Amino acid sequence: MAKDKDQDVKKEDKEKTGSPAAGGPGLLTWLILGAVVAAGATGGFALSQLLGGQDNAAIPKSKGTPENNVKTFDDVLAQQAANGASPWIYDAMEPVLANLDEPGVTRYVRVSISLEISPELDPEKGKVFLEQRAMVLRDWMTTYFAGLSLEDVRGSRNLNRIKRDVQDQFNQLLFPDAKPFIRQILFREFAVQ
Repeated sequence: MAKDKDQDVKKEDKEKTGSPAAGGPGLLTWLILGAVVAAGATGGFALSQLLGGQDNAAIPKSKGTPENNVKTFDDVLAQQAANGASPWIYDAMEPVLANLDEPGVTRYVRVSISLEISPELDPEKGKVFLEQRAMVLRDWMTTYFAGLSLEDVRGSRNLNRIKRDVQDQFNQLLFPDAKPFIRQILFREFAVQ
């Protein structure tokens, strides 16, 4: 009889804890299942917000063809032709190799640039002028990059600052007391090793 009472107590305990022998899942199983479903729904919603596209109403419409308000490539080319000549690119400069200012470690940077030149400067005469001054520009760039540390050349913010510094100095070296003709510095290569 004592054996039957022990079995009845064990059977009641199993029913309370929700073991498979009790005939169904218990409260703990349902709580875990609910938490998993809630976490999955929350994660799915967050992922859809991160990866989802923008609402079409929030995208500004550009001027162009009346049927869909989108400029075609031909429209852009026609507009550039109407506004005058477009800027031209000078990319005949040789790469610059300079050791960075890092104590105890040999680090160097290899930089190749192209110059976007204003259309006001004649491309024929401008290329000849830039080829004559290329050695002065390379010398300045080598000295400039040799003064930078590894932290000074990391990240997009620093690269944009370097572009502005090079552009300002090139305009000063090439066109002192005149209108600057270099519109932008373009990196063809920027390798730090």
